[in-house]
Amino acid sequence: MNKFTRPRRKQKHSGVWQTVYMDMMTIVMVFFVILWSINQGAESGVSEKVGDQTTRMLSLPADVLFPPGKSKLIPEGRAVFAKLFGDPSGGVLDFDTGGLTKRLLVVHGHTDADGDKQENFKLGYERAYAAYREIAEHNAEVADHVILCSHANNSPARETPEFQGEVTPAQQAVLRDAKAKNRRIQIEDKIVSAVEEP
Repeated sequence: MNKFTRPRRKQKHSGVWQTVYMDMMTIVMVFFVILWSINQGAESGVSEKVGDQTTRMLSLPADVLFPPGKSKLIPEGRAVFAKLFGDPSGGVLDFDTGGLTKRLLVVHGHTDADGDKQENFKLGYERAYAAYREIAEHNAEVADHVILCSHANNSPARETPEFQGEVTPAQQAVLRDAKAKNRRIQIEDKIVSAVEEP
């Protein structure tokens, strides 16, 4: 008994392998483009770390600038800013760099750990803002180049020791000194971008 069999037709290649091949080549090319772009910054002399180069840093004790727990500058504090930033030659802050370098002013308001942390964050910010306003009195260009930061003793200049039991007068003096060091205004002049002259 003979079974009827249909003759086999030759299968046409539908082009699937071409699609797979093109996808694979695209992925390989994307990989090399990414590698190339990563190396471009290093080869052209452009800094890979933009905005983190501090050129000047000032640290001012808050107890000299503000009354305890307040953010309004006292006359002695205003005199400090006038002496530092009232220089007509722009020796402390000078944002006019001929367009080749852009600078950023960062003002940090630090508090100690006494009291409510949320209130300390607010106080740190208000003190940083008061310092910025005072600097802006002496340099009109600062307004476009500023960041204000508040630190409620989360980056202390000096760790405050924890004493157990009754605190001696010597230990009280150490605590007072550490807390006073932590209450401060820090002013950073940072480079945002720079173009090297040929």
